[in-house]
Amino acid sequence: MKPAFVLLCYLAGNPSGMLHFSSVNNCDYFKKYLSNQTIKIGEEQKNYDCYCKLVKVNENMRVY
Repeated sequence: MKPAFVLLCYLAGNPSGMLHFSSVNNCDYFKKYLSNQTIKIGEEQKNYDCYCKLVKVNENMRVY
C-alpha cells in the first residue's frame, strides 16, 4: 500500500468524480479550480464541491 490524495467531487451532494494524486499540492490545485462552481440543469442550479482526502491505495493504482 502507498499513500495518495484523492480528489472527491460532488454535484449537489451526489458523487460525480474521483482522481488520485501523489501530492497534496496537485490535489489542492484542482480542488480550487473545480469547487464552488454552479451548474444549471434545466431550471435548477446545482453546486459542485470538491474535497481532498489522504488515503492508502494499492501499489499498482495509477496516481497523477
